[in-house]
Amino acid sequence: MLDSINHSIALMAHGLLTELPAQLVTAAVMAAGATALRAFRRRRPRKAEDGEV
Repeated sequence: MLDSINHSIALMAHGLLTELPAQLVTAAVMAAGATALRAFRRRRPRKAEDGEV
């Protein structure tokens, strides 16, 4: 019983130390990319519609 508890704790610690930081970095990169794309779209000059001058 004690071995299974130790094993569970080791798995949780491994997950927190390896998987969680990778997910946080991925989320941060995706958020930065989305923000940059949104800013790029807002700054891009608008093209005139057909027939409008």
